[in-house]
Amino acid sequence: MCGRFNIIDDPLTQLLMEITGQSAPWSMTTEYNIAPTQQIPVLRYADGNDWSLSLMRWWLVPSWSPGPSTKYSMFNAKAETLSTSRAYREPYESRRCILPVSGYYEWRKEGTQKLPYYIEPEDAPGFALAGLWERWQGQLQGEQQVIESCTIVTTAATKAMSSVHHRMPVHFTAEQSRQWVGAQASAEELQALLAPELRTRIRVTPVSTVVNNARNKDERCIEALGDSQIIQ
Repeated sequence: MCGRFNIIDDPLTQLLMEITGQSAPWSMTTEYNIAPTQQIPVLRYADGNDWSLSLMRWWLVPSWSPGPSTKYSMFNAKAETLSTSRAYREPYESRRCILPVSGYYEWRKEGTQKLPYYIEPEDAPGFALAGLWERWQGQLQGEQQVIESCTIVTTAATKAMSSVHHRMPVHFTAEQSRQWVGAQASAEELQALLAPELRTRIRVTPVSTVVNNARNKDERCIEALGDSQIIQ
């Protein structure tokens, strides 16, 4: 799964330039501990080379639902069931997006403790994570509102990554990112993109338990407590 991540503005903006081929205006706010239901930047594409970076709620709100809720875990979506899930089927067909992140956190059980690890690309300025987005419209507190929200697509971990967690977020190269959001992508092409695969070398580093508390948002969250492991 992927339940926490971070954004470091520079060099993550370099990743946006690689994907879009556009140098500006890409701007993100650095934050070291982003949790579900927060507003996060989402990269979308429309026909005509029209890229946009918009803030969305990280916890998908289905268009047919009564409104935002945390009753069901909608911040991650399983790649294996995107085409059959009532919540994700339509976004998978027509509202695919990229979530640019610097790295994400995962917890591994060691003895009686769950210890955090920071996972980041070794040879890239950030991860381009596969995402889906949705638009909800309805009445909230007596007012008409529109909520745009998103989810991160996960898949089974590769053998090398399974030592950290049994699932991992789907991540792409710049070219694959463009394929993912393209309106012309076939079902077969999309399924190939969702395959459990590492598209870059991964650095895994044990970090401070400061990150366990989602209210902690500073650099202490990525403070290394041991040697990194490179996975490929």
